[in-house]
Amino acid sequence: MIALLTDFGLADPWVGVMKGVIAGIAPGVPVVDLSHGVPAQDVRTAAIHLDAAWRYFPAGTVFLCVVDPGVGTARRPIVARCEGRLFVAPDNGLLGLLPGPEVRLVTAPWGLPKPSRTFHGRDVFAPVAARLASGTAFEEAGPVVADHARLSLPEPDGDRGEVIHVDGFGNLLTNLPGRDAGVVEVAGHDAPVVHTYGAVPTGALLAHTGSTGRLEVGLRDGSAATRLRVGVGARVHWRG
Repeated sequence: MIALLTDFGLADPWVGVMKGVIAGIAPGVPVVDLSHGVPAQDVRTAAIHLDAAWRYFPAGTVFLCVVDPGVGTARRPIVARCEGRLFVAPDNGLLGLLPGPEVRLVTAPWGLPKPSRTFHGRDVFAPVAARLASGTAFEEAGPVVADHARLSLPEPDGDRGEVIHVDGFGNLLTNLPGRDAGVVEVAGHDAPVVHTYGAVPTGALLAHTGSTGRLEVGLRDGSAATRLRVGVGARVHWRG
């Protein structure tokens, strides 16, 4: 299958256009929408979304990832292979959280004729993903590159860290490892570490180990980001 990750949203036809290109090259290949709600040009959020998702797809899945603020510039189109999955993206750090990928520069003439300077998702990346999903060998894409863009998330300093992502519910994803007890301090407020949202009353702050294995701060039936007026970069502190 092909899994799509973009910042295109769904109000415009661009996601549908990419699916049309895929259908023309790889008819019958299933296409899954991972997310099209990445904030515009936010490569780091796209990388975090991809990191949270790719392991749960079967081997052979091709991830078509297009968050591309450098479209039309000298930034390179790349493909990567990691633990049996394939990834197609611009070389801007979007694939930078993959553990030890083999990365190749796309030099094969797989794109649409006369590609535009502003829609490489349609003209370059979708055709590459479709060919790979149809069985074209990964090695045929082009030469191996070792200088692809990396992306690193901030490391915690002991029990002190920061918010690295705010999800659609207003939960604050931190870079602190998961815990089973204690409290997480953020913006002068303490959030007790619990196992479920239902462990606290409506309107109360809480912290828990989220699905990514990191500590998250939430608000029962509400948005912690809105309540605390904080976002990415806010400092957090776990206390046992």
